Amino acid sequence: MDRKNASEGQEEESRRDFMKLAGGVAGAASVGGLSGCLGGSGGGDTATEGDGDEDTTTEQTTDSGDSDDGGDSVDELSYWAVGTTNPEEWGDFTDETGIDVSYSAAAWSPGETVTKLVQGTASQDFDIAGNDTTLTTVLHEQGAINPTNLQDLSNWEHVYDEVKNSGPTEIDGEQHSLSSVQNGDSVAYLPQEVGDPGSVNSYGILFDEEFKGKTSLEAGWATAFHKVALYLQRNNMADLESIENPTEDDVKTVVDFLLEQKENGQFRTFWSGWQTAVNLLSKKEVVAMDTWEPVVFALRDQDMEAEYLEPKEGYSLWAIGPWITNAGAEHRDASERLINWMMGGWYNAQITTIRGYLSSSELGIDYAEDSEDFDAEFIQQRHEEVRSRFSDDVSVYGNRYPETFSTLNSQWNRLTS
Repeated sequence: MDRKNASEGQEEESRRDFMKLAGGVAGAASVGGLSGCLGGSGGGDTATEGDGDEDTTTEQTTDSGDSDDGGDSVDELSYWAVGTTNPEEWGDFTDETGIDVSYSAAAWSPGETVTKLVQGTASQDFDIAGNDTTLTTVLHEQGAINPTNLQDLSNWEHVYDEVKNSGPTEIDGEQHSLSSVQNGDSVAYLPQEVGDPGSVNSYGILFDEEFKGKTSLEAGWATAFHKVALYLQRNNMADLESIENPTEDDVKTVVDFLLEQKENGQFRTFWSGWQTAVNLLSKKEVVAMDTWEPVVFALRDQDMEAEYLEPKEGYSLWAIGPWITNAGAEHRDASERLINWMMGGWYNAQITTIRGYLSSSELGIDYAEDSEDFDAEFIQQRHEEVRSRFSDDVSVYGNRYPETFSTLNSQWNRLTS
């Protein structure tokens, strides 16, 4: 998720938007970056967690207890991840296991994540790491992460099929890690300016001459690129070899199309940052924007009519989840207990409530139905809506670290500079 390179003030504001939407959760702290699922691989995405070159570390530990962990004797687990997967409170896990969790916010920057886990010390510094699941294969191949024995964990049987069959986390026919939060991204638009949802169903609204100078793409490529590729391919405007893992020719085709649009004055701006996205739409400087779904919720909270596009070309899918690092594998039982908990009731109810995204299992709905702290109807509605995006046969995962990663960065910089 997601999404998250916002400043602390932007993160707090985005948290409030979701809390108002969902009815609030008592005691929730500021979100460590709302859009951590959403940002850009190297394109200056200001919606990534831990804004800047260095991670912001927020330790969130609860009273420790004696650990009963199959001989591991672990008192604390360190968890370094995009804030989309951070529930803000870990007491439920500590009460259940006697193990504290120390959370550190990671930037939603795929290149930086790979570098720190493969060439840096992150795989030894943290027990669990979490970022975009399309990084799973390269991190596995580089020996930075270890497979999770998901089938042996008690909550796995309750996990949604969309998660059990997640392509980015599958290696050699088996699920290598959990996708703990996911969504499909498209376009936020103002129906009073663009048209009602019954008449708007294509990414083409971003390139419609009627809205010239009033549309926008994100400055980072990871949110926008795959949507534009879907638009060109599904409308027979280009013959791309791969949308998920674009070749250099594919990258050039997409960027050349966007450069022509830019030169013709189609885009108001290439936006960066949560508050900028919300402001451009709320002031109607932009009427249609490639962005994240929480922006729509924030606009509605301002009593504005806003919609999230249901694109005929398909959503740009993403997921974020936990990997067991080399350090975490040294006490695998404890690490897997945390991952099993992330498939459980309280965690799933909390994550959907404070993020608005699909968590991994049905247990969140069950938990909410028996709790006064959560809105079961809201959680179920969000789960149903997002699950449908993962089974529509047209939406695709965009690889955040393809072989053409450097080309994507350099070509996108051509566009946005």
